[in-house]
Amino acid sequence: MKYDLIVVGGGPGGLVAAKTAAENGLKVVLAERKKDVAKVERTCGEMIGRYVKATPTGNGAGEMEIKMEIGFGLEAKHRILLPELGISFDYKGPLRPYYNYIHFSPSGYQIGRYPFDHDEIWGFHYSKDVFLADLLASAKNAGAEVLAGTLGLGAENTPNGVKVRVRGKSGEQTLEGRKAVAADGVNSMIVESLGLNKNRRVLSPPSKYFAYYMEGVEADFGTDSFLSFAIPSINPYTSLWIGLYGKNGNYVGTTVMGESSPKEAVDKLMKLPAFASWFRNTRVLKETAGAGFVRTPIYEPVAGNVVIIGDAAAPIETSIPGAGACGYLAVKAIEKELNGQKGYAEYIDWWQRAFPFNHPDYFRYVSRFFSLNKLCSDEEIDYLYKVMQGKAGVPSVLIAQNLELIKDGRPKLYAKLKNQIDRQEMEVDKLWEGKK
Repeated sequence: MKYDLIVVGGGPGGLVAAKTAAENGLKVVLAERKKDVAKVERTCGEMIGRYVKATPTGNGAGEMEIKMEIGFGLEAKHRILLPELGISFDYKGPLRPYYNYIHFSPSGYQIGRYPFDHDEIWGFHYSKDVFLADLLASAKNAGAEVLAGTLGLGAENTPNGVKVRVRGKSGEQTLEGRKAVAADGVNSMIVESLGLNKNRRVLSPPSKYFAYYMEGVEADFGTDSFLSFAIPSINPYTSLWIGLYGKNGNYVGTTVMGESSPKEAVDKLMKLPAFASWFRNTRVLKETAGAGFVRTPIYEPVAGNVVIIGDAAAPIETSIPGAGACGYLAVKAIEKELNGQKGYAEYIDWWQRAFPFNHPDYFRYVSRFFSLNKLCSDEEIDYLYKVMQGKAGVPSVLIAQNLELIKDGRPKLYAKLKNQIDRQEMEVDKLWEGKK
């Protein structure tokens, strides 16, 4: 075989896999469709929280702590640490702290997910471009071969390894290796070619996302907060959001489903009376977009000699540190397999315990999150948020847990939400039949 490991996809998971394998002496090739591997082309929140929903020791939906070592000075170097796995990643770009996470109704009623008193940082904005560039340089320095501008078309297991078809500027070719890692995202062509999508249930219509990246937003908490907006008349599927961007900017974006336009939804948010003044002096720096499906996860993300990692095996995403953890542990599993040990079983076990989307409670949360806007009018959202003001948590979950508070004041709204929650419980139980 020409390679010990073929990695398809140059995001954080793929780059960590290539870097780890090359550092450990394996002959590695990484194929990435983008010509500029480190450039972020699609909408991304560029957010690192203090916890990632991944742990090798937890039960069901665990949490693994992320620690940040902050450097100071002109040449400051930071480190992102995953203590439970014993790994870390260097990062040399800007960091901005997130102190607040605030949810808004159409008229501006607020529910806080985190304290408003600036006593605790719950996450950071960072530059994904810089982070990927650091990982790419490390992978190359370790000896990994990188094929930029090369799309992974499909994979085929062979008696002795795996063949991966790719297409680059010189046309199609077939890479042959002993093992492969599919890290090519939610729309993975490797996953599709292996037939792993056949038993995955599509949970939503095709989704599209869009964001403006801009300077001059004059929002309350706009310099240290993540802001979320539930406005059914603008987006009946999910929230709109404002996050931090660059040294002093923000991004404003959303995700929609079906034929709706995410850009149109964002434009409407910026003109809504309760928030229009925030955007009167803004300057757009760039726009990004993307598309994909929300599917059930790949519960056993190994197919022959191919390990599926990160977003390629997830309903939506595993987060940046979560994808990195997948890349690292996948390579450790592959190394064991190459040495005649059972590494795949360990990786599958970790995957199933690590991420909440492998647990039915995740789908209960997601279904409530997506259905609230579809069920309610703007006026009803205003009412619910007003009732829940002063409580900390995710609005959809808070509302589900505190329905009795609206039973007397809005009996019809109570009945509508109660019936939906009961129906979702049955649907999730059915969805989860046959799983461990």
